[in-house]
Amino acid sequence: MQKLISHGFSQNIWRILPDAAPDSNLWVIELRDVTEKQVSFAMIDTQSRQLLWQENPEGAEWWSSLTAFSAGHVYLHGYRNPEIPEPTDLLILAASTGEMIRVVPNYILVRTLNHNILEVATKQGEGFVHKEYNVDTDEITVLSGNFGDVENQIILKEPIRYKQGNAYFERLQTFIQNKTLGHVATSIDYLECKPYVIFSYYIYQQDKSVQYLLIVTDQMETVLHEKLSEGREGIGRSTMLLKASTLVYLKNNNEFSSLTLS
Repeated sequence: MQKLISHGFSQNIWRILPDAAPDSNLWVIELRDVTEKQVSFAMIDTQSRQLLWQENPEGAEWWSSLTAFSAGHVYLHGYRNPEIPEPTDLLILAASTGEMIRVVPNYILVRTLNHNILEVATKQGEGFVHKEYNVDTDEITVLSGNFGDVENQIILKEPIRYKQGNAYFERLQTFIQNKTLGHVATSIDYLECKPYVIFSYYIYQQDKSVQYLLIVTDQMETVLHEKLSEGREGIGRSTMLLKASTLVYLKNNNEFSSLTLS
C-alpha cells in the first residue's frame, strides 16, 4: 500500500469522478465555495501526484454540476432555472485545460456511446426525445440504434453504507470496535479490494460526528487507521471511491487523498 497524493483546496469538494478510461489516472473534482456561491473544477493526476489545473470556466454557474468524464472531455449539466431542480443544458470542458469548449443548449447527457458520440435528450412536451450528438463536429442527429445496448464498463466502485437496523451492521460495528479498541460506529461505509477490507465509519464525540478510515487485510492486520474529519454536524455522503487498485477519499471535506492498494 502506497500513498499517492494529498491535496487540500480552499473550497469544499462536492463531487469526484475518474476518467472512464480504465488505464487513466485522472480524476476531475467539483469544488464549491458556499460563501461566495462559486463553483470551480480541478483535475488531479494520481500517478504523477500533481494538480494539473483548477478553473472556474466561463459559462459555469453556481448550479452547474459535474456529470461525466470521458475521452478527453468533462461534461457538466447547467440549470437555467435554479428554482426547478432539472438540468437544461450540456456544458463541455476540455479535460486537458478545464476550458469551456462548448455549450449544447436544451440538451442533457444520457450516456456516452463511444469516444466522440453521446446519447443526449431534449425535452418535448411531457417527455424527452433522444438524439445522437457528435462532440467533434457539434452535430445532433437522429438516434441511429447502431450502438445497441452499450454496456458502459463499471470502473468505479462505491461503498455500501450500513446503518442501524441493517442485518450486517452489528457484526461490522463489533469488528470495528475490536480493531480500534472501543470505537462504536454509528454509520459504516464498506468496500473490498482483495486482500483489503476498507471501512469509513462515524462515531459520536461530544455530540459531533467524527469520521475515520480503517483498512484491514484479510489476515486481520490493520494497515491504516486515520481520522478523516471531526466536529461534523452530521454524516456526509460517500467519501471514498475505488478505481482498480486506487482508493480516493476525502479529508475535512476539502482535501483530496489517494493511495494504491497493492
